[in-house]
Amino acid sequence: MQLTRGHCLALGSTFIIVLWMLTGIFKSSDLETTEAPVKVQSSDIFNVEIEHYRAEPITPELIIHGQTAANRQVHIKSEIAGRVIKINSREGQFVKEGQVIIEIDPRDSEQQLAQAKALLKQRKLEHKANQSLIGKGLQNKTRLAESESQLAAANAQVTAKTFMFNASKITAPFSGILENRHVEVGSYLRIADPVISLLDYNPFIVRGFAAEKDLTLIKAGKPAKAKTIDGLTFNGIIRYVSTSANDASRTFAVELEIENASERQAHGVTAEISIPLQQTLGIFISPALLTLDDKGILGAKYVTEDNQVMFEPVRLIKAESTGVWISGLPNPVDLIVVGQSFVSTGEKVNPITVRPTLSKSERHTAIDEQPKVKLNREIKSL
Repeated sequence: MQLTRGHCLALGSTFIIVLWMLTGIFKSSDLETTEAPVKVQSSDIFNVEIEHYRAEPITPELIIHGQTAANRQVHIKSEIAGRVIKINSREGQFVKEGQVIIEIDPRDSEQQLAQAKALLKQRKLEHKANQSLIGKGLQNKTRLAESESQLAAANAQVTAKTFMFNASKITAPFSGILENRHVEVGSYLRIADPVISLLDYNPFIVRGFAAEKDLTLIKAGKPAKAKTIDGLTFNGIIRYVSTSANDASRTFAVELEIENASERQAHGVTAEISIPLQQTLGIFISPALLTLDDKGILGAKYVTEDNQVMFEPVRLIKAESTGVWISGLPNPVDLIVVGQSFVSTGEKVNPITVRPTLSKSERHTAIDEQPKVKLNREIKSL
């Protein structure tokens, strides 16, 4: 039978596939007899980069998160029933103590007060006349006692009518900012209906909650600072430290009082209280230099005088935007700044000093720079 072109192509493809499979078998057989590579570690001492650090005086701060609040606030309510006829001040306005905010229809309370005052004048004259007659022996004591009773009743009537008349004008009990008005002109008020709120912001306070472990560090009367979420900073005095914990959070309320001559502030703005603590010595470093040991303890690695790596637990004193203050290390100390992840405690190293001792201000500009080091520990494969 004569082979066509298609038959030739099929036979050629089959031959190539069979040849490729046989080649793979022979190569895999060779690999099975090849010895696995072995990693050999060089005996050279490991290079690490170090910086010389010296402790500086630092005042740690206790940070308490909270919010701004008015020094005092009151929800003013109506003391009489009646219709609102005039609104003199509105929300957001500053009012002084005694200023009329809202007026209620007094109806005939003014006339009733005038009538009560006239009656009181009459009772005073009658009582004075009875006293004169008693002195002359022309009047008995019973009549005098009756006139005293009528005089006292007249006084009480004037007091009641004066209250009713004055209550028709709702005034500010203290200076502050008006908020949350509940009425309009024409609204009818009953006794004890809410009218408007008044908040006093001079001084204003920042209220936060301190943890149990920090309670002994906070003393009333001590200076502190507050920083609001918009970046403004205020100086104040701790005016109140609660002696009773919140049942749910087990925290204690703390209030910082801040003088505020502008009388303007906002209630409920996120803020933090910064309370200065006792001065101590600390080292300012980059957080990248901190590490954890096998037990999960936070610390840092440094090099001793005999070029041995040591690990020392540290305590965080204060955090800043460019680094952290820590204590617990020897003073001075040569901290490993590059290569600390590749060396173990007790290991001998070759320390390379990358820059001289820097002050905290100089470290602010250099702390983000992480210099490179050439590692001379090699892994060779055979």
